[in-house]
Amino acid sequence: MLMTIVILALCVALPVLGIAHIAELRRRERAEREAIESERRFRRLAECSFDMIVRFDPRTQQRTYISPACRRLYGYEPEEALAMSAEEIIHPEDLPKVREVMRRLERADQAPITYRGRRKDGTYIWVEASLTRSIDPATGTLEVVSVVRDISERVRYEAALRQAKEQADAASRAKSEFLGTMSHELRTPLNAIIGFTEIMKEGVMGPIDNPHYRSYVADIHFSSTHLLNLINEILDVTKAEAGKLAVQEQVFDLRDVIAAVVRISGPPIDKAGVTVNIDLPADLPLLRADEGKTRQVFFNLVSNAVKFTPVGGRIDISARFDRERGLSVTVADTGIGIAPEDLNRVLEPFVQVDSSLSRQHQGTGLGLPAVKGIMELHRGTIELQSAMGVGTKATITFPPDRAVLEPAVKRTQPAV
Repeated sequence: MLMTIVILALCVALPVLGIAHIAELRRRERAEREAIESERRFRRLAECSFDMIVRFDPRTQQRTYISPACRRLYGYEPEEALAMSAEEIIHPEDLPKVREVMRRLERADQAPITYRGRRKDGTYIWVEASLTRSIDPATGTLEVVSVVRDISERVRYEAALRQAKEQADAASRAKSEFLGTMSHELRTPLNAIIGFTEIMKEGVMGPIDNPHYRSYVADIHFSSTHLLNLINEILDVTKAEAGKLAVQEQVFDLRDVIAAVVRISGPPIDKAGVTVNIDLPADLPLLRADEGKTRQVFFNLVSNAVKFTPVGGRIDISARFDRERGLSVTVADTGIGIAPEDLNRVLEPFVQVDSSLSRQHQGTGLGLPAVKGIMELHRGTIELQSAMGVGTKATITFPPDRAVLEPAVKRTQPAV
């Protein structure tokens, strides 16, 4: 009875096992066909690629395939290249770097690597190799696929760019050093001229009887002071470019600084025939900044507005504080305006916008660049808005952390 049961069980199991075996054989056969087809597609793509494709074992560095693009890249036949070692191809100085990448490649993919490869004619070219880990479809073992391309032209272009930048930087440094040196040399005699003309204007050593001489002394004093201001602007711009413009911080009332600038600028404002209106909030916070440089910012902005505003025009100075944006002051005029394409140019050193009215006035084109440099030094900004024939708005903004929100003393609106 037991034997009968065993025989019956075998009769049932054997066909099932046979069917399973046949299914497994068919599955393997299908997988082999797919692997062969995949290999065929890979080789067809590799043979048509402009870049050289290499397959190798990451542990032994043994190459198993090199595409025909090897002829164009290195001048070798693929069979020749397969028989060569890495030392025969890679530049000796780059070999340690390549070997280190290969060691790390056993654990994870690596970023593309650049090195110099030796061609058959003995010359070297710069190449970039993109390395990808994959599984060999035929053997199921780990392999690396490397796509190698010639980047010699790109390397030459980058080297030319670096050289051009170094030359430009050197020229800029030489220019800044020259301007800085000359400015310092010129300031010494100018200070002496200004000092002596002030003595003569005040009559310290006795009166000057001839009125023409008194007029000449006043002209000399004005011209010398103007020239000294221009030299100081050059110094500030060159220092800003060299990153040597320093900030001496103190807390002060911005309203007082603006009032003082307008008051001192009274003679040129009256001569230009323009009016200045100041509208500053009574609760405007104090400012933590370099007071001298901040005063220079407003001197430059007001001077520009006066210079390019026709007779009968108006200049409005307003301010506001925003806890997120910061403390902003706007100097708006009803002058000749700036063309849209020139708004960025006027912030560059030594640039003067060409117009019939602007050419009637002297200037180096350093006023607004100096303002930009000083504001950047305070982590602030300058923004220009303008329309031809309508006027210009220059807005400077100090960051919120430079505003002192609790003034130590009660302040009143300054008188202009």
